[in-house]
Amino acid sequence: MKNKKKEEESKNKRAEKLVGLREEYYPRNAMPFDQPCELGYHCPVCKYRLIVKGNYDERLNWSEYQGFLWCSVCNFDFPSPFCMPDIDKAIDIYLDCVEQAILRAKKKKRSN
Repeated sequence: MKNKKKEEESKNKRAEKLVGLREEYYPRNAMPFDQPCELGYHCPVCKYRLIVKGNYDERLNWSEYQGFLWCSVCNFDFPSPFCMPDIDKAIDIYLDCVEQAILRAKKKKRSN
């Protein structure tokens, strides 16, 4: 992984090139209804309990890259399937991400 810890949010130009920015799919000011923690996502690097005293740990956020999640603690953008402990859901999420990337590539090819 080419992301590095630093004071500012991590950047991954390869992810941007391959899957695009989330704003390509959603308006810049759009607010997702559910946060990643509410959907069962968990940072694959940090060791923590998802729920403490009835409150979700909200370290994971929707990344600027389509199909990725960003951890505010370790400052990495992860492909969202890496953050899903339920393997069946992770496989479906992975396939959804691949499908979106293929559709994006076809759309870009048609527009050129």
